[in-house]
Amino acid sequence: MRVPAQVTNLLDDLTEHLPIILGRNLVGIYLYGSLTQRAFNPKRSDIDCIVVTRRDLSEAQFKRLRAWLAEAAKSNPWVTRLQMSILIRDQLLTMNANYCLYQFGQIKRDKSDGNPIIWINVHDSGITLYGPAPESFVPTISDEIFFDALKRELNYLREELIEKPDSEWQDVPFYRAYAVLTLCRIMYSLEKGTVVSKPRAARWAIKQVPDKLRDIILQVLDSDRDSENRSATISLPRIRQFINFAAGRFAPESRRI
Repeated sequence: MRVPAQVTNLLDDLTEHLPIILGRNLVGIYLYGSLTQRAFNPKRSDIDCIVVTRRDLSEAQFKRLRAWLAEAAKSNPWVTRLQMSILIRDQLLTMNANYCLYQFGQIKRDKSDGNPIIWINVHDSGITLYGPAPESFVPTISDEIFFDALKRELNYLREELIEKPDSEWQDVPFYRAYAVLTLCRIMYSLEKGTVVSKPRAARWAIKQVPDKLRDIILQVLDSDRDSENRSATISLPRIRQFINFAAGRFAPESRRI
């Protein structure tokens, strides 16, 4: 897997500058996702990163971080491909806890969903860029906590693609592809009890779904290999069928975790 030099430069810059910007408030910086799962594709992948702090960012820290990210983006286009969650150490798995999110080139304050899936991802294949090993402070994630998080992810997709008639995401091609891959990974994690890259989960899911759903998985994988085909729209009715199929795997007689 070839990682662009500017991606490496960005990771080095985060490791160098965040301790200065956040000072003693910084606990650690943790890389996860496609970049650590041998699934990184420079044409489409984000850089997934978690920053853990002792407390919520002060207004001064927030402003300094926002200014540094804006300046860094001028010389490194990969900054806007950074997806960075800033979480409070004692509230990592707490729903509606304060946190900050940087994505699409903007940083904002928001409420966290306490997602344990990212921490399983960090544990299984993540890289510590700065600070202590996450095992030293991340709470134990039980099977039930993991199960509930997977179901919550499925319900997010159901809400956006089935239940909300005015969803802004329904007609966005990349979101439809994201939904298909996420459904594949939800099914894989429910079956295997762990988190892998979305392409790997998709290759596994091809053997688990009916023919009518296999086609949309293959379409997404083909579009990943050929960027010129990424504009092809995946059938929304098929995705809705896939959501309902995946939901059936949560039935007591089907679940493994």
